[in-house]
Amino acid sequence: MQRFKGLGEMDAKDLKDTTMNPATRKLIRVTVHEDEPGETGDLVERLMGKKPELRFQYISENARFVEELDV
Repeated sequence: MQRFKGLGEMDAKDLKDTTMNPATRKLIRVTVHEDEPGETGDLVERLMGKKPELRFQYISENARFVEELDV
């Protein structure tokens, strides 16, 4: 088993066999309903933005809530 941080790290053959293969891939629609304006956008920016210190802060504040950890 191999793990990748993103699709850009995979070889073309691996992408074809996994992510791009209609027989084995799963596509799900994700819909975000914001309860409070800006809350979801702020969280996405913290987790995927260009400031790693915000990601680290979020992980540090929420690590105690992890129930299952796959390492």
